[in-house]
Amino acid sequence: MTNIQKSNHTSGVINPVVAAVAGAVVGGVAVAGAIIMSDKDNQDKVNKVVSNVKDDINNKKAVIIDKANKLEDIAKNTVNEIKNI
Repeated sequence: MTNIQKSNHTSGVINPVVAAVAGAVVGGVAVAGAIIMSDKDNQDKVNKVVSNVKDDINNKKAVIIDKANKLEDIAKNTVNEIKNI
């Protein structure tokens, strides 16, 4: 006896309408971004935001490194205390 199984496998073909709409959205966003970035004031604003984010990340990185170093020292001291028991 053989069992015939119904396949639910999709063919992987993208609906052309969905592809066209997605392409139009991506194209529209690209054009809008180009228009926005063509203005010097907007370029300056974007550069300021990027700079602020970069500074914020660097500050948080420094805090994390400091805390990691403190935890490393605590761990080393704890191991030394255990060895001395």
